[in-house]
Amino acid sequence: MCNVYAGVDNQLYSRSSRSLRLQGHVTSISLENRFWDLLQEMADEEGTTIPQFIGQLYSEVQERYGEANNFSSLLRVACTTFLINKTIDSTTVQTALSMQG
Repeated sequence: MCNVYAGVDNQLYSRSSRSLRLQGHVTSISLENRFWDLLQEMADEEGTTIPQFIGQLYSEVQERYGEANNFSSLLRVACTTFLINKTIDSTTVQTALSMQG
């Protein structure tokens, strides 16, 4: 079982930083490359770029909670939530198709 996880390409869990502007301030966010890939997929689904997507998410979190504590962790959780929702959506479609047959 662990070979599935231990055998992951180490480039996927290497960290990289990207600079972007959040509410007019330049900042740097450091995440593992796998999360940057997922953020790209999320941004693509929203029809936007990663910096625009992250900026919108940051603004929405600030509106909701007043501040965005530990924003890098929030991005990771957002990515895992995205994957969970994709899995749920896929399962729902598969269930509906099997009921038609």
